[in-house]
Amino acid sequence: MGIIPDLRERNLTDKEDMDLAEANVATLLRTVRRFRLINMLFSASRKILRDHVFSIMERDRQRHYTLLDVGAGGCDIAVWCVQEARQRNLRLKVTALDNDLRILPVAQQAVRTYPEITLQVGNALELEKLGMFDFIFSNHFLHHLGWDEIKLLLMQALTHTRLALVMNDLRRTHWSYLGCSLLLPFFSHGSFAFKDGRLSIRRGFTASELIDLMDSSFPEVRYIVKEVFPARIVIVSS
Repeated sequence: MGIIPDLRERNLTDKEDMDLAEANVATLLRTVRRFRLINMLFSASRKILRDHVFSIMERDRQRHYTLLDVGAGGCDIAVWCVQEARQRNLRLKVTALDNDLRILPVAQQAVRTYPEITLQVGNALELEKLGMFDFIFSNHFLHHLGWDEIKLLLMQALTHTRLALVMNDLRRTHWSYLGCSLLLPFFSHGSFAFKDGRLSIRRGFTASELIDLMDSSFPEVRYIVKEVFPARIVIVSS
């Protein structure tokens, strides 16, 4: 395979270690805890949320807003959203959705002082059970899914979003793979983050792939696909 694998197509065959039922739970929990720092440094989620969620919330400061965080994991982003809303004197309730009961203790610990956050254990492909939200957001979640699953998730999310759908994920490039290979060893000791991170990029996306998906599956939907530093790609529909 060489130093850098063939990235012309998404890797839809291999599964990340953290997604495996037989994954070591202690290592899994350590990985989820590491995501707080990794997300803060590399995910661009805060900038994306400020640009496409909080900018909308600022238009009507008296409104009570709701946000669904899909694949919330250890809830570091859900917590940041509430902190940002508090600083801006905005009213925001966050539902943090994840289907992995093994990581629930990490999420519970993270949200214990944030009554604005509700933990919800459930399947992201059954969003219709959760009702409507002003915003639906995901960070590094889509790449865990196959194309048909992504289409199903987007179909439900688009019909259950009042104001904006924002889905942030990994851009599949040689540079992003190389950067991950060089940087993640400093943040991933004792976790799945290094091996899974490189596979995540191989399962990531190009802009043309997401544009083709949106145009073919949701031709009536207004959306943008934008590339964000560092090596992130975002679907926004508002």
